[in-house]
Amino acid sequence: NKNKMTFKVKFGLAISKFLLKLKVDIRKKLFAQVLDNFGGELRVAIAGGAAVDPNVLEGLRGLGISTIQGYGLTESSPIAALNQLGNYRDASIGLPLPEIYIDIFEPDENGIGEIRLKGPTVMMGYYQDEEQTSKVLKDGYFYTGDIGYMDKDGYIFITGRMKSVIVLNNGKNVFPEEVEEYLYKIEAISECVVVGRKKEGSEEVNLTAIVYPNFNAYDKDEDINNIAADIKARVMDMNRGIPSFKQIRNIEIRTTEFEKTTTKKIKRFLVK
Repeated sequence: NKNKMTFKVKFGLAISKFLLKLKVDIRKKLFAQVLDNFGGELRVAIAGGAAVDPNVLEGLRGLGISTIQGYGLTESSPIAALNQLGNYRDASIGLPLPEIYIDIFEPDENGIGEIRLKGPTVMMGYYQDEEQTSKVLKDGYFYTGDIGYMDKDGYIFITGRMKSVIVLNNGKNVFPEEVEEYLYKIEAISECVVVGRKKEGSEEVNLTAIVYPNFNAYDKDEDINNIAADIKARVMDMNRGIPSFKQIRNIEIRTTEFEKTTTKKIKRFLVK
């Protein structure tokens, strides 16, 4: 029944997408049962807190729910950038809000650097913590700790966090979040964190994926070693489609979920 329902939704989305090109919108009727589960009146959704797969945003739009991505931090009260309903780029966090100025600090040869911003919504500082405040508020800017770039039209794209960047022996920087996006496309993976591990007896750093499997993708009594072997095979296949310096070299399987924050983000600093 689940597979049948999935096929119906995908088939419906394909029809809807084709008709929209002809300026015919039947989404509310076609997906009435789905939309009713959202209350029947949901018109717009804004995604934030973590990066969203562009396919998810497109899929929700296909159902008739206009969905866009935004960005902000508690320190910026909180939203700082947002896509527009009629002018969006799904891989981007959008354009700065009015009176918010955002730029890229010390961009490299690819235009990637730390995202910083200023404006009336930025905090005055951390309460009774001048030391931490001085680290993030400099020259009138709030330094977000997020790494990214800006395209020619001013749209901002995030590639990772400064604290989690992995520096390889060849000097290349790897943003683990970017590699994790590839890993999350593997159905057998429920949660993952990419880290840099040094080879035993060597200073060479290899990318290692720590994986919590999607046990629902396997038989109930499947041996954990078989699950690990299957995930490894799938990751090795994934490697063929990405640059060599971003490829996963080792995989570690865990049988418990990662510890998370109240907003369901994995606590990377606890991953060893």
